[in-house]
Parts: sequence; structure tokens; C-alpha cells
Amino acid sequence: MTSTISIRESIRWIPEEGGEPTDTVVLIGGISSIFLDVRFLKESNVLDWGIAGYRSNGNKNVTKFTHSIDSRDSSEEVVDYGYNTELPDGTILEKGEMVNPATGKMTAYEEVWRDEHPTDNKTLLLRNLAQTSWYGHVGGWQLALGRDSRGVFWAIQARMVDRKWEVIHATRSGVTLLPEDTSKWVEGSEVEWNGDQWLVLEKEPVKEQVVHKMIRHTIFKCHYAVQIKDLYVLSVRIVSGS
Repeated sequence: MTSTISIRESIRWIPEEGGEPTDTVVLIGGISSIFLDVRFLKESNVLDWGIAGYRSNGNKNVTKFTHSIDSRDSSEEVVDYGYNTELPDGTILEKGEMVNPATGKMTAYEEVWRDEHPTDNKTLLLRNLAQTSWYGHVGGWQLALGRDSRGVFWAIQARMVDRKWEVIHATRSGVTLLPEDTSKWVEGSEVEWNGDQWLVLEKEPVKEQVVHKMIRHTIFKCHYAVQIKDLYVLSVRIVSGS
């Protein structure tokens, strides 16, 4: 599966009318099903919600979201479910129930999502070993979120515009985006970056990783062939000299 960029187009708290008060972007890994979900209020730079964790499909229409980190809830794990239907225009209608931040009460909701699949499938997802900070890059979007040592939650939305990263929203100044060169980062490995230790959860395409392995394998094969040749020549000399 390819990674996905999901843009929310509207939310409706039943029985009210729908609308879209936020800039909501979700990045989903095609292999790992890890997701980062960052929502900022459009009329301000205020974070509405930030979540990261794991997504799974129980059946065709039900999606389970396990929150590893959540700006609205500091407990270890939060789980919610969405019931999805594809609409004629290709968008996805998600129905479920969650706490309405305006009332603090559990309320039925409907959300409409538009999915984008980047043509290059470029994906990089990582979190620090303490699991307090998460970064994601899919196609032309970067999201990041976390909770600092003081317990303050932070988040970033950035988009590629004219081949340059442009920060759309951020909860704080001094934004740190992912480095341009991550060619030495390998999926499943630990890396040191930005003063912290990180686990590379997913990385696509793996072309760079495969090339590095092929080069190492080729060098080994050539070295082995030279050794065999030397042994062969040596054996001939021994036979000829006897």
C-alpha cells in the first residue's frame, strides 16, 4: 500500500450544521499504518488537536485509531473508532462518537475526508525513543508533534511550496523540520538527530537502502573472486615447482 495524505473537508456535530473550522492534515504510513494527525484552528495559530499512533482496519468499513500520544489526553493509550463510507465524489464520510471540545460531552459526529496519494510515495516516519516526539513526511507534507519536558504540547504543519518547506502552522517559534539528507537513515534503525535518539519507523522509497546493500554485496563478491583467483594461481605454482 502507498502512504496517504488525508485532508479533512468538514466536520458536523450531530444535529448541528457542518463546517470546517480547522486546517486538519493526517499522514498515514502505507506499510506501518502509523498516523500523525495535526489540527489547527484556521482563524488563529491555536492547536485544536494533535495525535500520533497506529491505525488498523477491523473490517472494510471500520477503522481503529490507537493514540500513542494525544494533546487532549495524557493517559498512556486512547482508542477510537470511525465508520467509513466512500461517497460518489471519491471523498470518505467518517461517522463516530467522540468528545466535542466545545461542550465536553460525547457527541455523534460526521467528518468528510479527501485522500491524496503522493506520486513519489516518499515517506519518512519516526519517533524518539521516549515516545514523546513524532515526525512524519509524506509527499509534500510534514507534520510533527510532541510533549516537552514541562508537559507542554507542541505541533507543526509544513508544506512543500516551490521546492521549499513552508511552515503553515506551529505552536512555537524556532521550528525544526526534518533534515534534507536522510540517505543514511534505514528503516528499523536508531539514529541521532536534533539532540535526541530516534527510531525510524518507516522509510520509503527504500531505493537508497537497497543500493547501499547492493554495493556492499558487490564489493564482497569481487573481493572473494580475487581471493579464489590468488588461491588458484598459488596452487598452479606449487604444482609446477614440484
